[in-house]
Amino acid sequence: MKRRIGNTLIVILITVSALLLSSMGSSERVAQSESVFQPSYHLMPYRAEFINLFYETPERVGFQVLDGIFLYNYQEGYLEAEFALSEGCFEQEYLINPWMSTDKKSIIIGGVNHSDGTWSDHYYSYDIKSKEMARISGDATKVATLPFSAGDRQMEAFQADSWELEDLRYYPMGSDKAYIPFKVEEIPTMVYVMQGNEQDSPLSPKLTLMADGRFQFTYSLLSSYLNYGEYSIKGMEYKMVTKDGQYTYVFNKEGSNFVFDAERSSRCILDDRAELPDRAVFSIKRS
Repeated sequence: MKRRIGNTLIVILITVSALLLSSMGSSERVAQSESVFQPSYHLMPYRAEFINLFYETPERVGFQVLDGIFLYNYQEGYLEAEFALSEGCFEQEYLINPWMSTDKKSIIIGGVNHSDGTWSDHYYSYDIKSKEMARISGDATKVATLPFSAGDRQMEAFQADSWELEDLRYYPMGSDKAYIPFKVEEIPTMVYVMQGNEQDSPLSPKLTLMADGRFQFTYSLLSSYLNYGEYSIKGMEYKMVTKDGQYTYVFNKEGSNFVFDAERSSRCILDDRAELPDRAVFSIKRS
């Protein structure tokens, strides 16, 4: 008798769960290793003003920088969430678009094709407390609209003295107190700037290396192409190949500097239309 009652309760629970899921769209928990990874800090030593503000409360602020999604608890002074979605989470060429959930307990992430404005047939919900990600079929729901002009507020909320990410400052609404989301020691990058240029100038060619073998090489701000990928080391030679395999750059380590090998590298046309010269020297960025 007890077993029959137990089985009946299980059937009822399964039925109720199925009804709830059919009303909300099918939901599937996604393993963290399959859906998220550390944001590509190697893409972020430049253009800190390119920020999408999508979440703001008296305790937290959520923002997107390139492929990274960040939730900063400015009352306690730490990054509560920092992740990026893995390739394949959305269709190819789709860009992520995060929102704050209406209950402010989750981050909703949709995918949009900017060429025609179509949205993906699924979205992701990141639970802030449990740090779990769920993939949900259907249109993104329970999305909050920030109660202010996002464009105007974004200009007020985020300011920087330079284009460097670590110089970013957050200002809560109605306050002139600045909070610092990114601490220099928390950004795992080494930035090298071409000698003969002002090191704080956004026009200076920069080489950024990460300890895990990733790089970014920026020499033209007029180009929308993201020059990033992986590098390999053979003796003092650093060979860098972009993620799509289209471009190769070779540098030789000489002391603490990197020297550009133009003959073995893809052509690099600077913003003034000159070509990056052979044996151009890149030295570590001064703080």
